[in-house]
Amino acid sequence: MKTISITSENGETFSSVSNFFIDYYMMQANGEFVKIYLYMIRQLQANHPISIQEIADHFQCTQRDICRAIRYWVDRNLLRLEYNQENELIGITIMHSLMPGSSEESEKNSGMDLLNKPVSREKVTPINQFRTPSAVAKEPEAPGIPVKKSYSSIQLQAYGKDKEIESILYQFTMYCGHSPTQSEFQTLLYIYEQLLFPAELLEYLIEYCVSLEHTSHRYMEKVAINWYEKGIQTVEQAKQETAAYHTLNAAISKELGLSRVLTPTELKYINTWTNDYAFQQEIIIEACQRATANNKVSFRYINGILTNWHTHHVKTLADIHKLDQEHDIEKKSTASKPSSPRKVPNLSFNDFSQREYNDQDLESFFIDEVQQLSKKS
Repeated sequence: MKTISITSENGETFSSVSNFFIDYYMMQANGEFVKIYLYMIRQLQANHPISIQEIADHFQCTQRDICRAIRYWVDRNLLRLEYNQENELIGITIMHSLMPGSSEESEKNSGMDLLNKPVSREKVTPINQFRTPSAVAKEPEAPGIPVKKSYSSIQLQAYGKDKEIESILYQFTMYCGHSPTQSEFQTLLYIYEQLLFPAELLEYLIEYCVSLEHTSHRYMEKVAINWYEKGIQTVEQAKQETAAYHTLNAAISKELGLSRVLTPTELKYINTWTNDYAFQQEIIIEACQRATANNKVSFRYINGILTNWHTHHVKTLADIHKLDQEHDIEKKSTASKPSSPRKVPNLSFNDFSQREYNDQDLESFFIDEVQQLSKKS
């Protein structure tokens, strides 16, 4: 067979890929992971800053897929995560490719050491003893929801060495753009330990909240508690719940005649109605229909209706009808009451003290007036 040569046209640019990568890493890796690694090299040559979301958009996949690929190459010391002084993720460095098993590069250089802080020599409780039903039972609980407890620095360090927690912290870092603060770490452990979320469910929770542009750990905790109350224990159940959420958004948009994407403010209203007020879709749609009937297609107006129903402890459509009936009865009762006659002020001379005259007095008064006139003439 004849050999062939490979050339390029003038002006074409190229990215350099290590032969070690081709010989030892590429063949064993998932094809999608390889594409993302090559794209990282391409961005290196372009010297163009880029976000995880932009990479996900380029490959038409989720941020979770991109994070999983980056994690794969970080674990193989081909990528390193870079942080600033505030432990915020600011970059990814492409490492020098080495033969597998080489000891020249250690895991601590990957940037993952920020998620794996060294454990103090003080005595700590083993990891597998933290997450037990009995440990949770000892905590005083509000009805149905475990009270959030505080973890010591030693416990946080111990948890940082656990593989599942390490994966959760990594997902938080990649999606939120910075490694967890102590408060954020406490919240993640509360969801993991006390609400007993499996690691994959907690990772999905992080991804879901970020997709709604909510990176606050308090928001994540609120959603987690809502899922806990609904008995959601798997990613599949969570996906069904979030699908219902998106179905609700579509139903609201259809009811209001909106053909655009809902704004963050509008989504915040919906979150309040579903999470804070715990209204079912039929209740929210009823409020939308009433707003439309009154020609007031406004989320603020709809929120006023739903807030009023929430104040009156509405749970079902029957509760709304009952509230309507009570309002109608009160309205009719007010209308049936006879209105009090308006008191008109007496503007007659009765408002003044009057002098009584008899006929003789009047005659004398008349004579005096005539005499006065005669004298003037």
